[in-house]
Order: sequence, then structure tokens, then C-alpha cells
Amino acid sequence: MTTLGQQLFGSYFSYRKVNKVIKYEDREEVKKIQKIQEIKKRTPYIPPEIIKMILNCLKDDKKTLATCSLVNHTFYLHTTPILYHTISFTFPFTFTLFANVTHYHRTTECFAFIRHLDFSGFSTCGLQKSSATIQNVVTSDILINILLSCQELETFSISETLESTITFDVLKTLFVNCKNLKTLDFCGCSSKQFGAAFNELTEFLGRVKIIQNYLEYDDDVDNDDNYENDLIKYTFQRSDKSKSINLTNLKRLSFHECPVISEINAIIPILSHTPNLTHLDLGGCSISDITLNFLTTETNTPKTLKHLLLANCKNISSEAIANFSSQCHQLETLNLYSKRNISSTINEYDLITILSSPCAKKLQNLDIGASQVTPRVLLAIQQNCSSLVNLGIAKAPIHSLNHITEFLTNMTNLQYIDLTSIPCFNVLNTYSLINFLNKNQQHQIHTIELNESLLKKLTNINNWRKIDENYTRRWYYSRMAQKQRPDLIHPRKLDIADCGPERISKIFQYYSYGV
Repeated sequence: MTTLGQQLFGSYFSYRKVNKVIKYEDREEVKKIQKIQEIKKRTPYIPPEIIKMILNCLKDDKKTLATCSLVNHTFYLHTTPILYHTISFTFPFTFTLFANVTHYHRTTECFAFIRHLDFSGFSTCGLQKSSATIQNVVTSDILINILLSCQELETFSISETLESTITFDVLKTLFVNCKNLKTLDFCGCSSKQFGAAFNELTEFLGRVKIIQNYLEYDDDVDNDDNYENDLIKYTFQRSDKSKSINLTNLKRLSFHECPVISEINAIIPILSHTPNLTHLDLGGCSISDITLNFLTTETNTPKTLKHLLLANCKNISSEAIANFSSQCHQLETLNLYSKRNISSTINEYDLITILSSPCAKKLQNLDIGASQVTPRVLLAIQQNCSSLVNLGIAKAPIHSLNHITEFLTNMTNLQYIDLTSIPCFNVLNTYSLINFLNKNQQHQIHTIELNESLLKKLTNINNWRKIDENYTRRWYYSRMAQKQRPDLIHPRKLDIADCGPERISKIFQYYSYGV
């Protein structure tokens, strides 16, 4: 039989077979199949770009994404990069599984999708494991192997739980071998070993020589508190080795609550190698005016910096903060929150200097809590900070509610304000402020932060309610329509990672104490 005859015979046989099956099947079932086929024909073609946009909206829902990856080949191609974008480790067991995969299958294509390694939530609480046991599970060698496997890594965050694994070799791999790394977060690392590892790294990268120059004393000038400091000027000399290594890829850096890192031997040298920083969190670090002087005179940072956190830096003068902040024309976030006494924080003159600088018009988030925020400072904010969305003025020495209401009348774009421990606020004045906000519908304020003792005396009023959950010792009064956690709106730690629910390291909650 010819080939054509075989095809015809096969087609005829298939036709008879199908007819025979359909003949004995339930007719209603056949109708259902036909309807499904008609629906498929009418279903329009969805471009892959639209599918990708839809799936990106689900990036925080890992279970749904995993289900979508099983739909078809197109969905699998788009969901896999999103699923593997952020890898978070909470317990040692999951880390061990991942470490084994990197050891035996380093060339697996999934490693190319990893952009963020998050160890900030790693915990051993309740596992009945000693710190020595954990050190055997998470070692520096295993961590280096993982980092070398993730060639496209952009963000790395770690906390104090695993700071013993941060050795010189790990830091060298992060700063030198990870060419695409944009974000580094070492929140809360404060051991001597961690500080020594950074000293060793900067010795390898090249340090900056700091020279003190003493000016001549002028008898004709009246002595004041700052005159002796003005007699000392610093000059900086970068070594040839330091000039040859530039970490141009690094844009976000956080040493939040890392007081053990040496200012001279570690922080300044690292900043000398990172010319393109846009986010810098030095909150709680042991830095002085020297660091800000170096950033102003020797780096490109004032031109590129958009987010700056200097909260709880006890050794920086008010004048140095004002001089540096006013030079950063691109600033969108500025956090100068302090737990210090108001007499030793940023004074009124320097606050007005900051608020009158070119960056003021771009500021969206400003926290000057515990500074000398007077009615004149509020007026400067009102006149210059037209883009402001979140504001912190905790402990402001303001004794009249009229100053607050007059200020809020002109700040219609404001959504969050921290009014903790301001003298003019009691139960009656707080209710008056809420009624004022309800009457003025143009206001967008949805969250007010207050101190605990005052909030406990308040009750729900109109569409405002107390948030009963204690978010890291911070207390809030919020509109019922507000669904987002308030401590994520205005955190004490800088938003470094900026991706999904891990955008702010989980460990930041521990360092988010209010007053």
C-alpha cells in the first residue's frame, strides 16, 4: 500500500474509532467538551508582557506564584525569576538544603535568577541549638560558595545572628567578586570580630590618611563653644592603591547600629571606594564630623545621595550635619532622629539652614525628632518642603496646639506625622486635632504617632482608631482605611533592599524603638 493510501486508511480508521466512542458516550458530556473548545477559540491571545506584569503584582505571594508556574511553559518562564528573586533564610534547616544544592549543582540555572540573599531574619530561637552549633551550620566557606554561585546577586543583607560568619574572605568576596552587587546591609553587627574583618578589608582596598591642621589662634575673636573646633582642619590623602579600586556598582550601604566599626580605619575608607552611593544608613555608628567633612570635600556623595540616615549619631555636631545635608541637593529622605537630650541635638538655626537648602523641595521623608523644632522651624518646613509626605517632630518644644493646627492647614500632602512627647498634647488637645482633621477633608493624614501613656487614654473617634498592636514600642492613632503597618511607613531604619516584604530587613524591628 502506498504512503498516501496508508494515510487515508489511517484517517478513515481514526474517524470510525472516534465516531464509535462518541456514539456510546453521554451526549451531555460531549456538549461540555464542545463548549470548552468554543471558549478556547474565543479566548484572546495574551501577550507575554502582560502576563509578566500581572505576575509581578503577585511577587509577595510565593504560594500563588508556585501554582502559576505549573499552568504552562509561558507562565513557568515568567514566574521562575520572580520566585527566585529573593531568597530568605529563617531557620538553619532551609539554609542547609540550599547550601547542599549550591555545593553539588553550582551551574543550576535558578542561581542566575537570584538577586537578593536575605539573612536578616535568620533565627535559632526555640530550636534548642547553641551558637557553636549554628557556627558549624553556617560557615564562612559555605557562605562564600553561595555568593560565588549567585553571579547576578544585587542585594545582600545579614544581621547580628550570623555576624560570626563575616570574615575578611567573605567581605572580599562581597566587595570584589560580586560585580553586580548594589546593596549591602549589615544591620546590628557589633562584635569585635566583625570590626576586625572590616579593618582587614580596608587595608586590602587601601585607606585614607587623615591629617590634622591646627590654625593660628586669634586673640581678637571672642571664644565660644565652637571656636576651638574651628581651629582644627582636616585634609585627606588617598593612597595610590585606594585610588585604583572603586566600587562603582555599590549604591546602597547600611551600617545601621554597627558601633564597633572604626570611623578612621573602616567607614571612611569604605566611603572613599563607593562614589555612586544613593542610600546611606550610618544610624548608631561611632562617627564624628570627620566623616561628614570627608564626604563633602573628597567624594561625589553630595551629588548622588538621595536617602540619608544619621539617627542616634552622638558625636556629630549640629553644624556639621547642617553643612553636609545642605550640600546634598538630591535628598528625598533625611532621618536625624535622636534619643539625646534636646539641648545637645540639632539647634534651631541649623535646622532652618537644612530646610532652606535646595534639597528641601525634594524631601519626602523627614525625621528631626528630639531636635529643637520651634514654630520658626515649622514655618520653614511649610514654606520649603512642598513634597513632604512623612514627618517626625517627636519631643518638639511646642506648647501651643495652634502652632500644630496652623502648620497642618498648609501641609495638605502630609500623610504621616510623629507627635510623640510634644508638651502641648493631652487627651483634650488630641481630640481637638482629630476633629480638625476630620473637618478639613483636603488633608491626607492617615497616621499619627503618639506616646504610649497618651494613646491609652484615647478612644476611637469617628473614623480614627487606636492601633492596639505594639509595633516595637511605637504607638499609633490611625484612620480605619489605613491597612499598611505604620512602622513600615516611617521606620527608624533606612529602606535599603527595596524589594517585596523584605525591602526593610526584618531585624529592623528590634532597632525601631521610639522614645
